[in-house]
Amino acid sequence: MQSRNAGGDDVLLDVLDLETHFYGEDGVVPALGGISFQIRSGETLGVVGESGCGKSVTALSILRLLPKLSAKTVGGEIRFRGRDLLKLSEPEMRLIRGDRIAMIFQEPMTSLNPVHTVGDQIAEAVQIHTKASRSEAMARAQEMLRLVRIADPERRVNNYPYEMSGGMRQRVMIAMALACTPELLIADEPTTALDVTIQAQILRLILELKQRMGTAVMLITHDLGVVAETCQRAVVMYAGRIVEQATVRDLFARPTHPYTQGLMRSAPDPRRGRQRRLPEIPGIVPSLREPIAGCSFAPRCPYAISICHEKTPSLRDVGPDHAAACWRSEEVVGA
Repeated sequence: MQSRNAGGDDVLLDVLDLETHFYGEDGVVPALGGISFQIRSGETLGVVGESGCGKSVTALSILRLLPKLSAKTVGGEIRFRGRDLLKLSEPEMRLIRGDRIAMIFQEPMTSLNPVHTVGDQIAEAVQIHTKASRSEAMARAQEMLRLVRIADPERRVNNYPYEMSGGMRQRVMIAMALACTPELLIADEPTTALDVTIQAQILRLILELKQRMGTAVMLITHDLGVVAETCQRAVVMYAGRIVEQATVRDLFARPTHPYTQGLMRSAPDPRRGRQRRLPEIPGIVPSLREPIAGCSFAPRCPYAISICHEKTPSLRDVGPDHAAACWRSEEVVGA
């Protein structure tokens, strides 16, 4: 299978000052507070942070899949190959969604249609974006099931989602997402609710297919270990903002934001031997329903001084391809 994208250092996706708000009875919730990042052709970018930090909202904003009655992207740009996706009509966006940009969702049982076979669902995605006939699309469905290592694909195309295990359903989701050879695959916590062995198999499969097809991957996860093993660069999010971004090598060698340091300390590490209790980050994530003065992490930060509670820091360079939003980044690195 030939790649549409040979890879390289060119920018595939350029997100600039993206702001997304949710609207409810309690008022406006700024879920994304002006985030900016890039994904280069053929690379794997990890987006990491605690639940509720804005990772999934970022993915849904890129694909314009936010619930229309309760959420809206109110500012910024999402440039894919130079075109601002926010300015496209819905028919134009449908041509990109599922074809040039595809997504694997967290829970395949809620993403797959229970009343249609998995073969029909993969074939439908192929027919929507290509001129393939029904028989050609079904042949492609079998080919994709074989590619994601589902045994006996000729029989399995006739299975319904409930007839498959969780790991197999996730493989079907990968097959459907990659059936049209997208340039960008967004994987939102793709191993949620799977056991450790199956998790490793799914991640390995995504990376193998990425190499085969030349697809860039945006991997959303809360697991720093997954980022360390699978990604070239990483973005760390907290309370709807990016607090640090760097190459994975530099991020782990020199974490510059106190939140990143806290995440790393609280992650299990076999090299530490047996520990009764992992260190935790004190305090709680702030509610985005209330205005936040200064740095959103300041109430939990051991390095916070008066400016941290008064003025919001912006991302600034702390090294080559490494930026952090911290007023005291130099002291943090040296600590």
